[in-house]
Amino acid sequence: MKRHLLLFAGALLLFLQPVAELLAQQPAYTQTAEYEFGQMMRFSLLAKNVPPLTAVTLFLRAPEFPNALAKAVPFTDASPLSVTYTLDLGRVRLAPFTPLTYWWTLTTATGELLETPPQQFIYQDNRFVWQRKTAANVTVHWTGEEPALGQLALDIVNEVMPDLRALLPVADLPAQTLHIYLYPTAADLRAALRLAGRDWVGAHAHPELGVILVTAVNPRTAATDLRQSLPHELTHFLLYQATGAQYEALPLWLNEGLATLAERAPNPTYALTLQTAVANQTTLPFAQLCAVFPNHEPDVLLAYAQSESLVRFVQANYGNRALKEMVTAVADGADCLTVTTRALGQSLDDLTNAWLRSLQPRSFWQQAWLDSGSVLLLILAGFLLTGLIALAPGKNVRD
Repeated sequence: MKRHLLLFAGALLLFLQPVAELLAQQPAYTQTAEYEFGQMMRFSLLAKNVPPLTAVTLFLRAPEFPNALAKAVPFTDASPLSVTYTLDLGRVRLAPFTPLTYWWTLTTATGELLETPPQQFIYQDNRFVWQRKTAANVTVHWTGEEPALGQLALDIVNEVMPDLRALLPVADLPAQTLHIYLYPTAADLRAALRLAGRDWVGAHAHPELGVILVTAVNPRTAATDLRQSLPHELTHFLLYQATGAQYEALPLWLNEGLATLAERAPNPTYALTLQTAVANQTTLPFAQLCAVFPNHEPDVLLAYAQSESLVRFVQANYGNRALKEMVTAVADGADCLTVTTRALGQSLDDLTNAWLRSLQPRSFWQQAWLDSGSVLLLILAGFLLTGLIALAPGKNVRD
């Protein structure tokens, strides 16, 4: 029996030796990627057992790229092959926390293409050490060692979701994991966005990536701050889920109006800004707020104030169902100038005129009538009835 086992082992070795030699001759790849956030990203490849080459190309794919980025990399045709490519992140802007995929293609002297296995990683803002807390499909990331901050953000998400379900045509948070990053200061978030070539807007959402960036600066005001910023950015995320490929067609006034309406701690300057513009007849045409807002104050504040006010007007006069129908109409192909016609049966201009009439300042007597008109009608009716009774002819009484 032992002799049979030895014979079998010897035969197996003889059989496996050519296989091992063949495998040893197959290309083998070692791939790495490292970066300094907002500065540079370095990709390296070590390839063994590759034939003579004529070209080495690095490919990089990100959700915001229309096509994979291709970079020809200089190389020395040696064995093993060792190449490095440094990407200038000042020229190629990447959104914070975007998922990246990269691979290499080697062109041999015979025209064959050798492709390395794709590698994936998250372009995280590695200037900070992030803590994390997950509940269901929401993960909160924050700096520091205070666990209450992560739990607070999760609690606020759960708190506002019933209201958002009432406003938007969504049943719940999608299965896609939502990542919320709480930056320690506004300056840190501003720097992250500017390094990525984004404008500073106070908070930011990458709905297509499932990423929300907000600040929680002071522990004493964190609850108030997050009740303003988180519902706003969460609305953008859910609107993306509701509209999909049509998200960019969503009128900006509707997108930002819904997001601002969802805030639990509204900006107190909006009401005064809008009141002043209505009194001065300097409101912005909503047709100009379809795709872009002004980038300077006070017009940008007015754009947000108008958007929230118009959405609130629709809610008050047509109900939450109308808001859902407007979002659904965009998902079905409506644009900024047709969304109100399809959902409300009136043009954007007619809706704007009705909204403006509702905001016009009223005289003392107009306001008194609105406040007490029904009471005055009852009093007047009482006087009329008394007068009719007094003027009615008396009955003839015969002795």
